[in-house]
Amino acid sequence: MYDPPPDVKSELTRVAETALRASGMDSVGLYRFTPERRFEYGVIIGMPEAFTRRYEITGMRIDPVLRRMRETEWPCSTETLLGDRWTSCQLYNRVSGHFGLHGFAALPLFREEELAGILYLGALTAENARRLTTEGICRMSPYATRTSTALLRMRRRHPRLTPRQDDVARLAADGLSNRDIAEELSTGEAAVRKHLKALNQLFGTRNRTAMAAAWRNGSRPD
Repeated sequence: MYDPPPDVKSELTRVAETALRASGMDSVGLYRFTPERRFEYGVIIGMPEAFTRRYEITGMRIDPVLRRMRETEWPCSTETLLGDRWTSCQLYNRVSGHFGLHGFAALPLFREEELAGILYLGALTAENARRLTTEGICRMSPYATRTSTALLRMRRRHPRLTPRQDDVARLAADGLSNRDIAEELSTGEAAVRKHLKALNQLFGTRNRTAMAAAWRNGSRPD
């Protein structure tokens, strides 16, 4: 459900690895939101794939730290929100405790005023768990700022569009003619017209202007 296309996953992983190295924490999760503030897709590194699957299927629905962060748009952690109650909460008993996760911080990522995603910094050791205090979260804030900047530089791509369809939609949204799009992509105008027809069908639009607007606004293809 939250698995990104391969090219986007590679870029998200690169950004997450940078945050992991800079923070010195044991694991990092990086998720991007749609303009409607729903989860779009993301990656978790430093944890087994089984953890990622269980967290996305079960954990997100019962994660009190995530809920508080989304409600307030403030950084939060298992320590600042739950303290000693962390090991008795549903998330720990159903997900995190099975994988040795001592705790984590959830830091909001912004695109201007828009909540654009979330950066998780996880602790697998007692030493790093002690960094999840209010003071520790303040020290982690620069990593969220840098990650937000990296997200801004990432070009959004609809997960149900092929890379070529997305390129055609992007160039059409930039106002390029069919001929200019063909030259930019080193293809023929007939191929561009074929892609535009498919894009209108996917977005349920009748012309390139409406399709480009739907693409630009982040609408989901049918």
